[in-house]
Amino acid sequence: FLPVAAAAAGAAAASGPSTLDDDQNHQRHPRRLIARCDHGQEGGKTTTVLRKRMTSIGRFSMQSETPRNLSIPTFFIALSSKKSCDDASASADLPSTGAGMSSSDFESAWMRSGMPGRHPRFHSRVSSQDDRYFEYEPAEDDDADGAREDDAKKEAAESDPKAELHRHVRDTVHPSSYRTDLRMRIERLLTEPLDLTDKLWEVFVSSGRLGSSGAISRLKAGNAVANTTSTTSTSSGSADAGQESLLLFRSHHSLADGVSLIAALGDLVDEAEEIRDMIKAEIKRRKARSKERSLLRRLYRSLQKLIWFCLGSIQSMMYQTYLLWTTPQNPFEEALGDALQEMQSVAGSGRSISWCDAAPLDEVKAVARAVGPKVTVNDVFVSCVSAAVTRQLEEHRERAAVMKEVATGQSQETKIVHPAKSSINVCVPVHLMGGIIPEGYSIGNKIGAFVARVPAHTEVDSTTPATDRLLSVHTSLAFVKRSPAPILSYLAARLAADYLPEGLAKRLFRGANANSAVAVSNARGFAKKVHIDSRPVESAHGFLPLPPGLPCGVVVQSYAGVVSISLTAEKWAVPDADRFVGWILDEYVALCEESRHRTR
Repeated sequence: FLPVAAAAAGAAAASGPSTLDDDQNHQRHPRRLIARCDHGQEGGKTTTVLRKRMTSIGRFSMQSETPRNLSIPTFFIALSSKKSCDDASASADLPSTGAGMSSSDFESAWMRSGMPGRHPRFHSRVSSQDDRYFEYEPAEDDDADGAREDDAKKEAAESDPKAELHRHVRDTVHPSSYRTDLRMRIERLLTEPLDLTDKLWEVFVSSGRLGSSGAISRLKAGNAVANTTSTTSTSSGSADAGQESLLLFRSHHSLADGVSLIAALGDLVDEAEEIRDMIKAEIKRRKARSKERSLLRRLYRSLQKLIWFCLGSIQSMMYQTYLLWTTPQNPFEEALGDALQEMQSVAGSGRSISWCDAAPLDEVKAVARAVGPKVTVNDVFVSCVSAAVTRQLEEHRERAAVMKEVATGQSQETKIVHPAKSSINVCVPVHLMGGIIPEGYSIGNKIGAFVARVPAHTEVDSTTPATDRLLSVHTSLAFVKRSPAPILSYLAARLAADYLPEGLAKRLFRGANANSAVAVSNARGFAKKVHIDSRPVESAHGFLPLPPGLPCGVVVQSYAGVVSISLTAEKWAVPDADRFVGWILDEYVALCEESRHRTR
């Protein structure tokens, strides 16, 4: 912790000697300094404001964003309002069956879960005096003597975490048009800036008829109704369709990366204690297994890791340099050619948004095992996404050829202005703590990334089986996964934030993705359905904030045995988001069919 600068030297002198000698304390604890500052309020009243240094990655997220590419992860959580009547854990103050969630319900759940104590950064803001630090006011105040009673009450309310939540949590009108209204809201939240000196996150709470917004698919909504028709009915005896509640979140990357944010919100669910116990047990098991090794073996493994990191770092930097050198332009920009500026002017600065439930998790794992013993769920969907990107690029090339023909008045011998390339670069974010937050840790930015060159599914190899294309993608990704590239990218971002000028940091960040066509993030959710305030969480979808130079981002996540997909893209790059997601699913269907033949 570091002190807020005094409001004025004269005011500080008038207030008498400080209870903390700043110079002496700084010598003892150079990075943990707390001090009192006088803001010149009425009656000579002083306010204690604590500052905590922002993480380097958080600072880097502020430096690298642009007005067009804000670093604001956005996601929604959709809940049904059906609670079992025989739920022994439901308390008397919880809403009755069928009631939707309100902002006050969310705030009560937040406080019951102890979120302010577990993750105090949620209740901080960026300092208006020095944006390298977070700041917040503690609840205790020793300087209330002499203040008027109403001022004391006002300050107590402002210092109270639940009162402070009012700045973050708001009730809003529930989306009315299926998917369309929610899509527009997500687009707005991704592209509108946040005042970080006021708050780092916000959530909009709404309730409406089950399945009306599109946050819960009609299939899931139908299943939710079917599961409750035996116990819930209207006064006339017909089935009660119930209500859904929508929690639409957004936060700045300086608060935490998206995966850490979702993991932290795991402390908000009713099953939080069970989840924490599982994490503790797994960590304890791994530590015990490590202690079982002899000292010599532990030293040998440490030496292996050191050699891996040193040699792997050299290899990773050479590979990244190769990707940068051989990919001078983003494939989307290259495919559009001279039509790029016109497409950008027509599309504007908006985002193409789509989401869907893709497949049961067990089915995806079965497809991966049928193709290869080490093929992962992420490999499957990187292959599917690369197929969709290729189809989108082919469409852009055809569009560019038509636009050139119209502009010149000359017939083109071929519609393909720029020949299709045999590969594209894909950026894959990696959470360095495995997507969890261990007990005693708070939210932060523990995110790295690597770039891999994967085969593009061109028309030339359209006869190649989808499973063979998946194997090629798996081989390409495995080469980089085994390297320390994610750790290096994390360290490079820290160095850039701490030592490089802001302009240079932005250029470094733009070049770090090596002109990737798409980013594919894999988030592992809870294995079984969880609840917030006794309301079942039916679905959750996250949307990547697009960094400069990266026109398309896909999140692949699992929850309660279902794999889902969400897409964020520049509108000029992906004009029809639903169609793009359909192409992803087309490739997945082809993989399913071919994998069945392999297992026969």
